Parts: sequence; C-alpha cells; structure tokens
Amino acid sequence: MVGLMRTLFLNPPSFENFDGGASSRWPATREIESYWYPVWLCYPAGMLPDSKVVDAPPHKISVAQTVQMARDFELVVLFTSSLGLCVDLKIAEMMKEVNPQVKVAFVGPPVTVEPEQALQNGAVDFVVRREFDFQIVGFATGTPLEKLPGVSFRTSDGGIVHNPEGPVIENLDALPWVTKTYKRDLDVTRYNVPFLHHPYISMYTSRGCPAMCTFCLWPQTHSGHRWRLRSSDDVAARFAMP
Repeated sequence: MVGLMRTLFLNPPSFENFDGGASSRWPATREIESYWYPVWLCYPAGMLPDSKVVDAPPHKISVAQTVQMARDFELVVLFTSSLGLCVDLKIAEMMKEVNPQVKVAFVGPPVTVEPEQALQNGAVDFVVRREFDFQIVGFATGTPLEKLPGVSFRTSDGGIVHNPEGPVIENLDALPWVTKTYKRDLDVTRYNVPFLHHPYISMYTSRGCPAMCTFCLWPQTHSGHRWRLRSSDDVAARFAMP
C-alpha cells in the first residue's frame, strides 16, 4: 500500500494483578486482558500487514520495554482505560522522546467520553471515539485526519476539532477474523480463566448490546446498543478453516 505506516497496537502495561475491573462482576481475574483489549486491536491490525499487536500485561512486558518499541513504528495505537489513562499518557510522552516522529493515537472508553483530556497532552496526536477500525487503517494508509469520522485532534493553532461521528460498522463480515493476528502476535498460553480449559481466549461474532446494564460501560462508550452480527456463512467458513 502507498504510504502505509508501520503500526503498533498496544494494550499498555499495568500493575500486577490488575484485571480492568472484571473481577467485580466475573469470577476470574486477568480475564479482561483476553476478553476485550487485544480483540479490539486485532481487527485493524489484521488489515495492516506490517503491524504488531502487543498485549503487555499478560506477556509481562514492562513500561521500559514498551517505550523502546516506539523506535520501530510510525504509528502507535494505545487502548487506554480510565484507571490507566494518566500512566498511558506518560508512556506516550516517553515514546515521543525515543522517537519524536511517531504518531500516537488513543482509543477506548475514557477518550470516547472526554477526548479533550487526552488531547491536552501534546504526546497524543489524535483520538478515535467509539469504533476505530477503519479510521486507524485510513490514517495509516494516508487519509487526512480531517476526513476521518469520529476523530478528535488538535489544530496547528492549538484548538481541538471533533469530527462528526460516522455510522457503526454494519457489515462485520468486512472485518478480518482475529485468529491470524492472535497466532502471529500473542502467546495464547498466557491467557487463562480458571473455570475454563487453559488456554482461554475470546473471539466475537457480534458487536453492540441491546441490554441497558448499569454496570457495563461498553455499549455506552464503544460499541453502541445496536446489535450487529457476522453472517452465519462467514462464521461457518471461519470454523471450517484448518
């Protein structure tokens, strides 16, 4: 592809035994690493052939090791969380120090709700609110930020622009399956849910949730309440693969 940026998709390091809050409603700590973060990152990674997914917590990758990875990439896409945002911003700053040319994008619930909070930090070049698959691929292949729906970014005079949101992805069959990226970039033996067979990793055939559970942030901040499905033919074809 012309202008393809080598992209690092990062679930950043966190403190030991942090599970993203999963154990508050689910009988398995660490499950959240497999349950949400790498799967969201693996969809756009599957559309950028020279990309890499790093799921730092279960692979015991330190902040120092993560920062040094910025030397090898032109774009870093960091999936942040509310609890980890302040540390993730510091990681972005450190990445810019080792590679001032790298572009840094933040995605995830906190920057969907309050994109200005991240953009006040000069290390963050732009934010993608809600779903980010095709926006990241578009930017990595040369589309200007001004033309990408759901993107927030700083202007040259220090102002912040919030592009209008685009429609949700209706045709999930257009997204790659995450299994190839899992195999390429993740050590699946690092993932575990104690009451299931080890190793345990998740794949999803839908997005969105019509339920209105008060404890769950995902439909409200990321995928929306419209339930969208991969086609049965697409699912059957994937599981028929060797």
